[in-house]
Amino acid sequence: MTLVDECAPAGIVGTTSPSHSASRPLRAVLLALPFVALAELLLMRTFYRVGIFIPKEGSFETVYAALSDVGSFAFDLASVLALAAFGMLALVALRRGDLRLGLAMATFVISIPAALAAGVEAVGPVPRLAFLLAVLGVVLPFLRSRADVAHRIFVGAVASCFVLSTYTGIAQGPGVNGAPAVAGGQIAAELLVVLAAAIAAMAWIRTEGFRLGPPVVAAPLAASFLAAWMANGSVTGILVLWTVGLRLYLAPWVYAIALWAFLAAAIGWLRHWPWRSAGLVLLVVAGVFVSSTYQQSLGVLAVVLLTDGVAFGGLPALGERWSRRERWWAAGRRGPAASATKRAPTSASR
Repeated sequence: MTLVDECAPAGIVGTTSPSHSASRPLRAVLLALPFVALAELLLMRTFYRVGIFIPKEGSFETVYAALSDVGSFAFDLASVLALAAFGMLALVALRRGDLRLGLAMATFVISIPAALAAGVEAVGPVPRLAFLLAVLGVVLPFLRSRADVAHRIFVGAVASCFVLSTYTGIAQGPGVNGAPAVAGGQIAAELLVVLAAAIAAMAWIRTEGFRLGPPVVAAPLAASFLAAWMANGSVTGILVLWTVGLRLYLAPWVYAIALWAFLAAAIGWLRHWPWRSAGLVLLVVAGVFVSSTYQQSLGVLAVVLLTDGVAFGGLPALGERWSRRERWWAAGRRGPAASATKRAPTSASR
């Protein structure tokens, strides 16, 4: 089983891979999770909460109830998929002989039911520290690798944001009074979010080269944020806080530019590095301050995908279907000759 899709450009790969029996279910879970988690974000955290303040009469009441149920189901399914992914990744780490990483992943999994049993209000420092331990266990091997510099800086910025979110979460938790620099930590985390988005776009350009399509497609989506802000800043601010946890300390145009860069990277990586695009989706759903164990689990899995699974020896290949799609893209961009050239080494490698 290959680590990454064989048609992908040269990048970071590990020296060993998950076994064939383990990689197929892991691939299925990691493929489904971004779609399910995004459905939860849109239907439960956004549509459901907005609908509470809208009079529900006639057909809208039926639609609201149906979509809310779908969002609730998506939340439950995403939680189960995340736990399944954690369990499989912990087994992969232990089979590779990485006891520390395997224990870090297992410790976080154990902390989730413990936190749920204690109640959401009682989620204290233990689950947050277990989350941070898992993040560092995934990120540090990647930062020591020979990956692209911009890519490593981006992942480091994401990890630093999670470190700040862990501190501010513990500092604002029950039984903690007078912790220093809580507001400063929140502002610094939002600055890191903006910088990380710009670095993500830079990493995409450095690893794949610039293409005009991704930033063009991303521009209207980023502009819609500014339009919504100008139409009703207070409502937009509340929606952003509900969905991704940003408090919008900075100027709105700064976030619009960051959103544009982030979306351009997500769209741009989709062609050759789809796991990274999936990781960016999970990063959005996890939010900035990962205030629940569900969001924390998505945050850890996001960095697993964004680091190309280096700590686990790689990620499951997407298979021949994705290879054919990539060759079709190459043919449309460079002509049939480029497609034939790209197809030859793929066939030889098999």
